[in-house]
Amino acid sequence: MAKKFNANMFDKIKDALKKSERVGNSAFTNIMKFPAGHTYTIRLIPNVEKAEDTFFHHYVNQWSSKKDGSFTSAISLKSFGERDPIAEARWKLYKDWKETGPDKDEKFENPIKEREQWFVNIYIVEDPSTPENNGTVKILNMGPQLKGIVDDALTGDSSDEFGMGIFDLSKDGFDFKIKADEQGVYTTYIKSRFSTKSSIDLSDEEIDAIYAQAHDLTQVHTVKTYDELVELLNEHFYCDEEAPSKEVRKQLPKADSKPATKPAKKETKKKEEDEGDDDDIPMFHGSDESNVDELLAELDID
Repeated sequence: MAKKFNANMFDKIKDALKKSERVGNSAFTNIMKFPAGHTYTIRLIPNVEKAEDTFFHHYVNQWSSKKDGSFTSAISLKSFGERDPIAEARWKLYKDWKETGPDKDEKFENPIKEREQWFVNIYIVEDPSTPENNGTVKILNMGPQLKGIVDDALTGDSSDEFGMGIFDLSKDGFDFKIKADEQGVYTTYIKSRFSTKSSIDLSDEEIDAIYAQAHDLTQVHTVKTYDELVELLNEHFYCDEEAPSKEVRKQLPKADSKPATKPAKKETKKKEEDEGDDDDIPMFHGSDESNVDELLAELDID
């Protein structure tokens, strides 16, 4: 008998959104890709063992390497409530710019971008671009654009119509129709929506099998230690000769190298720039992957 998704699990998911293992396996192949020009039908999969972990909320820092121009990226330790040297460098760049006394209408373009993302497991009902994905379990990487649509169905104006049904894998649940449209060199998902008509009618046994295939969302990224992030920053942003001296770095407290278990803290500080959205982009250092251009083309921009 399938373990039914219920209201108690739904409440835990909502609570977790209001408020990780460190060693990842670079399982980016499990992240669903959405080439523009198609509408994809998926179902959100709840974590029935630990409902509050249905979503993995995290932050990613990224920039173009000053060493070789490669796309450089790393999950931020801020995701686990810890100090992050790249986030600190990013904030210092902004403060240094403010001290120059810029014109009132001048906008700051920080070379280090911070992206806020959410992972969630999904069941693929229909993938028109890659039909072999149909009937499989993948990971949806949501930026603020898709996350806003989910929030509206979960707790917003559409919650009376959808609510916990967006996690129901039975015929009583709701499909998530992700419409991928071209917007310049990027892909936008702003026209995505939940459908009130289910396109699947799964048995209890089939639903159990889907739950069993769910991916560990905390294992996608390889999480670097504080010192490893400093090295990445020095090599690909400061290019060593511009890096802070060792004497200065010694004065900074070191982050604990043990695996983080704390949830990401809610950021209340006003961001210094409009950073846009970035759904469905796996994060990596450019030298480790060959399909950088393809991944960047999927950036979610409003």
